[in-house]
Amino acid sequence: MTKAEVVAAQRAWAKYVTEQDVEALLGLYDFGDPDEPVLFKPTLADVIRLDREGARAYFVGGNPDYPQDKGFLKNGWKTVEFQSAVGPILKAGGLGYKDMGHYTFVDGEGNATRADYTFAYHKLDGKVLISLHHSSLTWFPQIEEA
Repeated sequence: MTKAEVVAAQRAWAKYVTEQDVEALLGLYDFGDPDEPVLFKPTLADVIRLDREGARAYFVGGNPDYPQDKGFLKNGWKTVEFQSAVGPILKAGGLGYKDMGHYTFVDGEGNATRADYTFAYHKLDGKVLISLHHSSLTWFPQIEEA
């Protein structure tokens, strides 16, 4: 796997979010091995998911097992921009790549939502897949003036 392949996977992830293509988006994750589940803690949720149905619930909503999920893709994101904290993506012990930084989602009205992310990638059968996805809203503490 190369850094260029990881960047291409990030671009595909952003494209599928903006196209609201849940099947293509889920295809970027490695849900294949129940002994080594995907670790998926998405931005606007407080529940860690380990399988395809949990991830699908987050992206599209409507799953009674995840009643808090409204459907992340329903926000109508028009752009997604990854900004790595380390510049080049770091090699993860020879097994894959990892990256951490901020990504910004912009909706159809121009409103931006910035979140922190950590992703880990590996390659399986010639395809770059996500094995860890953690994301949370970027938080800036309010400082009171004296």
